[in-house]
Amino acid sequence: MAIKLLTFDLDDTLWPCMITILQTEERLHQWFAKHYPDIPDQYSIKQLRHKRIQLAQEHQHIAHDLTALRKKSFSQLSQEMGHSQKQEEQFIQEAFDFYFIERNKVNLYDDVIPTLEILKAHYQLGAVTNGNADIYRIGLGHLFSFSWSAADAGQQKPHPIVFDSLLDKHNLKASEVIHIGDDPITDIQGAQQSGIRSIWLNRNNLPWPEKLNPPFIEIDQLNQLPAIIKSL
Repeated sequence: MAIKLLTFDLDDTLWPCMITILQTEERLHQWFAKHYPDIPDQYSIKQLRHKRIQLAQEHQHIAHDLTALRKKSFSQLSQEMGHSQKQEEQFIQEAFDFYFIERNKVNLYDDVIPTLEILKAHYQLGAVTNGNADIYRIGLGHLFSFSWSAADAGQQKPHPIVFDSLLDKHNLKASEVIHIGDDPITDIQGAQQSGIRSIWLNRNNLPWPEKLNPPFIEIDQLNQLPAIIKSL
């Protein structure tokens, strides 16, 4: 059956994730120091990260929604500072706006835009992510038809509902979709559970986990993709 849709993971597939998050947290901490110094006086970056992890464990109903979780963490900090409700709402909005701008300052891998431009001429492209990166703020919105997140699906990959709900929403069969991602579990296993063929982008030449079913295809550079898809 003809391929109609190619879906892509975002973090660590189209850009390196950890450096982006670390830089964002550092800049947010600096922003706190300038505008709300009580926070960095009390908490280091590492301590704030630990508080957010604890918050996710305590609020499992929003753990899949990183935007909701981030705002919840800001709400917690605001309450610790003794803000009124109006001050809390303002703080959450200001802090999240700053965080979101910084979170979307990513350094794309060199092969991303050229590859997506080639593929867009022949296929519909979609983003499927557990994170809250914004393809439009990043400057990739013109290459994708949509972005589907864990917050949209109500669960994080590899939960089957992520890809199952995507297929239902776009009225597609699993055989008409190929998913490309870097993570053996969330991307490859996640897509496989919904019957979707998956291509493992293994930029770091890591060994495949023996306990998992192998990917449909493995590549180490995204620019290998157009020729491979064309040959299917």
